[in-house]
Amino acid sequence: MRLSSSLLSRRIASSRRFDRYLLAFMFVLVVPDCFLGLFPMSSSSITPLTGRPLEIVPVASAWEWTDYIVGGGKNSKGDEAGRPNTITDAEISELRVRDIKRRLARSHGYGADELARMLDKKDLIAALSKEETTLRQKYRNEQRRKLFWKGLFVALLCVVAIVGWPLWVQLTEVMAVNWEVYYDRKKHEIGQCLEFRSAKGTIGVILLGVLDGIRFWLSVTVLLSWVLPSESPYRRYMFPIPSIAIRPGQFMGKKVAKGPLGSYGMNIAPMAISWSIGFVRSKLEYWTGKALSAASKLRRKQARSGETIEERKARKAAKKAAKRAAAEEQERKQEEAWKEEMERRKEMAQKASDELYGRSSVSNEKQKPSQEESETQNEPTIPTDGYDDAKREFEADMEDINDLD
Repeated sequence: MRLSSSLLSRRIASSRRFDRYLLAFMFVLVVPDCFLGLFPMSSSSITPLTGRPLEIVPVASAWEWTDYIVGGGKNSKGDEAGRPNTITDAEISELRVRDIKRRLARSHGYGADELARMLDKKDLIAALSKEETTLRQKYRNEQRRKLFWKGLFVALLCVVAIVGWPLWVQLTEVMAVNWEVYYDRKKHEIGQCLEFRSAKGTIGVILLGVLDGIRFWLSVTVLLSWVLPSESPYRRYMFPIPSIAIRPGQFMGKKVAKGPLGSYGMNIAPMAISWSIGFVRSKLEYWTGKALSAASKLRRKQARSGETIEERKARKAAKKAAKRAAAEEQERKQEEAWKEEMERRKEMAQKASDELYGRSSVSNEKQKPSQEESETQNEPTIPTDGYDDAKREFEADMEDINDLD
């Protein structure tokens, strides 16, 4: 009982600690954008070392999770935010003719013959204004599309988070318990290595931890590969998985192999790597266990090297007595458990019999007296006239016999 309560308290503490870390992470990602307007930025604030204006970069701008859904990054014809470098109509009217022609040729792909047909400056201004307006409208439509998909994705994410909240809570609790179990196991293994002073065991435990980290890295990589796009910059931090594809369409005839289904396949490299890591880990764990067992035997031999014959006999006798007492205690516990099980089965059988036959037996007991009374009442009455006549005849016959005597 104490063990279960302590485990439950540790699980609750770990879940609370995980919730605090999650809230702190969300605070670091989201809150800095809300306070950017409180700090006035001016061009006069220049750093003395670099000579560049001092700016506050929001923390969340370094990681835009919506870019994985709707895209993002630099535009080929724009700045870092994706906005095109367009100019307004007022700025166009102030440009010279050659500047307008240069911009039409470089930015919008106008040829020399097309520019030669435009003799009036108004035609050049109208053409450049039309192209710039088209770029701005295209950028606005793209931003509207992105905002729509962002809103839809956030709405779906909120619905999934709210509906599946018990599932997420259970998942965090399971992860916390698994982490506690893994941490306690590693702590015990390291303690055994330090107690037995085994260098081989220490190396084996370290290598086992490395293999566990590699397996976790591989699992996270496989999960992220379903979400991250192929051009994401975060893919360089993922596990380098080779491509070993198996295409079932190649074994279904020439028509299927040459068709569109023939190019689809499944990459078995993650499964092969995971199996290889598991195989190496099992062998390494067996080798580490043997090393720790050998170290413990050597430690016991060293501890018993200075014993006398009497001490050894006393130790063996105490060991036998402890084994005998443990066996007797185990037998007693088994007998008690067997008796409790038999009592429980008897109670269950009695309860089942009462439920099945209890009502009928009670009704039968109640009906027995009434049946007996009815039987006594309903017994047929034998007429006594013939009996009296026979009795009188018998008495007369007996008198006649006496008279003959």
